[in-house]
This record gives sequence, structure tokens and C-alpha cells, in this order.
Amino acid sequence: MCGIAGTLVPEHLGGVSFDVLHDMTSSISHRGPDDEGYYLNPEHTVGLGHRRLSIIDLHQGKQPISSLDGKRHIIFNGEIYNYRELRQRLVARGHHFRTQTDTEVILRLYEERGLACFSELNGIYAVAIYDEYSHTIHLARDPFGVKPLYYATKDGCLAFGSEIKSVLASGLVEKNIDCSALDRFLDYRFNPAPQTLLQDVQKLPAGCIMSMHRDGSIQRQALRTDVPRTRNSMKEEEALEEYQRLLQLAVQRQLVSDVPVGVLLSGGLDSAIIASHMVQNSSTRVRSYTVGFEGKGDFNELDDARESARILGTDHSEVLLSRNDYLRLFEQAFYFLEEPIAMTTVPAMFAVSERAARDVKVVLAGQGADEPLAGYPRYRGEKLMSDFGWLLSRVPLKKLTSVFPRNEKLKRLAYSSSFRSELDRFRAIHTIFQPSLKQKLLRPEVQEKLQDQSDEILETLYRNSAAMEDSLSRLLYIDTRMQLADNLLLFNDKMSMAHSLEMRVPFLDHELVDFLETVPSHLKIKGKVQKYIHKKACERTLPHAIVHRPKRGFDTPMDQWLQNDFSKVVQRLFNEHDSAVRQYFNMQTINQMLLLHQTRRENFQRHLFALLSFELWHRHFYSSLRNPSSFQSADNFALVS
Repeated sequence: MCGIAGTLVPEHLGGVSFDVLHDMTSSISHRGPDDEGYYLNPEHTVGLGHRRLSIIDLHQGKQPISSLDGKRHIIFNGEIYNYRELRQRLVARGHHFRTQTDTEVILRLYEERGLACFSELNGIYAVAIYDEYSHTIHLARDPFGVKPLYYATKDGCLAFGSEIKSVLASGLVEKNIDCSALDRFLDYRFNPAPQTLLQDVQKLPAGCIMSMHRDGSIQRQALRTDVPRTRNSMKEEEALEEYQRLLQLAVQRQLVSDVPVGVLLSGGLDSAIIASHMVQNSSTRVRSYTVGFEGKGDFNELDDARESARILGTDHSEVLLSRNDYLRLFEQAFYFLEEPIAMTTVPAMFAVSERAARDVKVVLAGQGADEPLAGYPRYRGEKLMSDFGWLLSRVPLKKLTSVFPRNEKLKRLAYSSSFRSELDRFRAIHTIFQPSLKQKLLRPEVQEKLQDQSDEILETLYRNSAAMEDSLSRLLYIDTRMQLADNLLLFNDKMSMAHSLEMRVPFLDHELVDFLETVPSHLKIKGKVQKYIHKKACERTLPHAIVHRPKRGFDTPMDQWLQNDFSKVVQRLFNEHDSAVRQYFNMQTINQMLLLHQTRRENFQRHLFALLSFELWHRHFYSSLRNPSSFQSADNFALVS
């Protein structure tokens, strides 16, 4: 697990400066504190940089790695879990290796199969390959987008990197906010690829290859073109057996490492089953880590996690955050987060990653189970909509929202159910700021800058899911590739790699997901039971107390805080004369939202937190690139009073 950066600059524009390449690579040194490496082609038109976090082949894994003939060069961030099997096949076909790394396996496979090599990889990755024969740079991001990759192009030049900081350090583009991307952020609380809030910086979509040639032309293609089909004939016992086998295999694969591996253990089932398989496959005691908050409530999983650790026999550590701890870390995290992803769990992930990094370089996590297995409440809502939409259409949902004004789930159900088009309903399910509220929120001059924009990623994924049996299966397919890639997985990567910690996600093993997307939806939601086959399979390994523990979710006390004195802190921040929200939003609307939430007449937690995230991102990333070490004390943070 590492950080990559690189650039292409034609000769007539001066070529690549090593000093710039070094700055691009150094800006992500936290992703790879163990080593650094560089490559410049003879014409100095292509430069590759790498920061290494040593996990496999600790002594020979320095990057960039070049082909035996010195004509192809690779930098790689990630892990390929089936690299040993691939290496054996390549050796049998006559290939020779200088290292024991998965990086070199990718390069040898590319030499043999070209860009089709990526279809054979089971892993998480952001890769750049420079091919001197075709004078082309190829960029690739894994199918589920576990590893991020940003880029910018201008006048035939290219700059790319694992983080936005690398792209900005190239000097190729300036920082300008894209108002259309800001509009999309208000929809989703994050920006789906290829958008970022910076006008000229883009994210490579999950499962995409981008190739830039010497003449500046660009081609894009999907890593995979196959689409899943529901197997209606699948029996429950067959699904259980195969799911159990593939999950265990996924954990075994992802334990491959030359350094110790720990686990992020919440109080829930997903991380517990991963920890259980780790314990079964580890010769030493597994280390586990949990984060929680002061006080009692559904947001606090410390007791449940502690009990899971006792049952499983892990060496357990906890992080307990006060409100001030949380708010301090929240601001500090934006230097690494780089995008205002409005998830309240971001600072908690930052804190638990810092604790785990003291002991291990790698952790496994339960992220990625809810999307393919239908774990979130919205999936039950979609199944109800699919099965009983004709009946729900007769229920006055909109009127009910006035009776229960703080029930945000009911409001989202009422809004999404108003759309006849399935695609429009999927978009509405995830919409935070509905059009009427957004119209009041955005300043007129900002609205004038908005451009008509299609949901390119959403629409493409929806087309790809056409062969799936029902609307729930199609929604799960889309969320596994969009909601995960540029939201949950993105902030998990940024927060863990801020502390030089690699996070692996066994539930997104490619073989496992390929199988799950053939499973009929009635085996994922059965009656009132969500993630049905997951729970049934886990009953064979874990005690009933863990399997059927009520799902809390990884949450925070933000709703409570915004009803108390913290709302005054946020209001003061928003109303400062130079605040970012004042530049783009109507302050009267924001102040009204704060008042309604504080007095419990409405529930604007997600909306206010999104605006707060934008404000802090603007202050701590957009307006400056201060490293968090420059903050001397908690008193320097705007939210800590």
C-alpha cells in the first residue's frame, strides 16, 4: 500500500521537472513513509513517483519497477490478493521475476496481455503504467474503487496522483470551485466520479482505465464488460454454503502480508465474522480496535465491541472520544480527506486508524457488506416500494411527514416514491437537499453558474444492471459501485492512509461480490430480516448474541450536539463575514434550518453537517494546504470553544 504520482509534459512545453515530480510525490509521504522512488524517461517527458508503505517483499519491493527490457514501467498503490497464483502461471509460461512483489506480477501480466491484464486481478489498486513502445500512460482503478486516483489534463499535459495534493503540486491547474459539482455535493453529500469540487481535478471512476497518448489524446474503457444476472433457481442451502466458502476464502486471501494484520472491530456482525475468520487463520493473537464516544446512546458500540472481542479472544484496544476530541479531529482530517465528504464517522475513523497504526500496518474492516447484501434501511424501503408500490401510492406519505417532521426516513420515502421512473427514484433515494430546499439555499449568482448535468456514472451503472431480476438487485449493484467508491471507501482510505495504515475490505473480494450479485433478492431480505443469508451463514460460526445483536451502524451523537450548545458554535462559524457558506448560500435559510433543528421541529442533521463539512473543507483544504502539524493546540480549531 503506497502513494503514486506522475506527470506527462511534452518537450515543447519544457518537459518534466524532477523538482516538481518530487514535490508531487512528497505531498503524499504519509501514504508511504518507508521509501520513495522515481522514474524519468530519457526525453524527460514522463515522470513517475512513488512513496512506499512496505507490506510485501519488504527488501526488494522498491518502485517504480521496470520490465526486463526497460521499456515498460509501473507504479502501484494497493494489494493483489491472487498475485501468487498469477505469478505461478506466469513462471510456467516462461516469465522471469526480480522480486516477490505483486507489483511486478501486474507488469509481467501487462506485457503478456496488455490492458486485459486487469481482468485477472483480484485486489484493490490504483495503477499507472508507462509503455515506451506506444508512448502511452495507462491509469487504472480497481472495480469497486477501494483505492483513489485523481488526475488533471491541460494542453496535452497530464498530472495524476493518489491524492488531490499531488495533482495541485504539479502546478498544472489552479484551485477553482466547480459550482455544478457543489450542486451535486448537495444532492449526495459527496461527489461521484469523475467530479470533485475542484473544477479542473477529476477522479478516475471505479473500474475504469484511462490511457493518454503522447499526442494528448485520451481513451477510456471499463476494466470489465460482463454484467451480473440473477440466478432465480438458486436454493437457500446452496447460497449459504457458497457464501460461507467465499467469505472465508476472501479473509484468507487478504491476510497475505509480511507484517502483522489487525482488525477494526465495531459492535456489529460484519467486523465480528471477519475477526472470527482471522482468529481461525492466524497463528498469533489477533489485535482488534474500536472507537466510541462519551455518553450512552445508539451511537456508542464500545460495550458490544468489547464483548465481541472477549468472545473471539482478540487483543482489544479502544479509543474513547469526547466532543472536543471529535471536533478537533474533524477539522484536522480535511487536510487528508481533501473532499468534503459529509459523513459524521470521518473523525472517528481518523482516530481509530491512528491508534491501530501504533501496532500494525494493515487492518481488515467490515466495510462493503451492507451494499451487496442489502443491510441499510433504504433497501427494505425499496423492496417495499417494488412489492407494494401500488398500495403505498394510496398512502398520504407527504401528509404524514407533517405529522412526523423529524422522521427523515419517512420524508425520503415520500420524496422518492413520487417518481415513476426507477432511475429517478434511485437518484431520489440518495438525495439530501431536495430541489425546493436547494432552491432556497443557493445564492442567485451561484444558481446562474449551474450547468445541466447528467448523472453519467449512475446512468451507466443502471444500464449495466439491466439483466438483474428486480429493482432491489439493481439498486444494490449501483450502490456497491457508486456509494461505496467515492464516499465510504474514499474516506476510509484517506483516514487510514493518513496514518500509514492499509485498510482491506474482504466483503469486496471480487469472487465474493460476483457471486452475491447472482443471489436472488429474497435471500437478502426475507420478511423483516435484512442480510438474510449473511446472518444465516454467520450463525454457523458465531454465537447468537453477536449474530442477532440489533444493528446500530457506525454513528455519532451529532444530532444531539446540534440540538444543544454546539448549534451556536456552528451558527457563529457560518455567520462570520468571511465564511465559505456565506459566499455560496443564503444565510437566512441556513439560520432557519439551525433554529428548526435545535428546537426539534425538523431534522436537518445531514443537511447542516454537509454545510459544516463544506465550510471546514474550504478553510482547511481549499483556502490553504496546512499540514495538521501546523496546528499548535485545540484552541486553534474553529469548532472547539
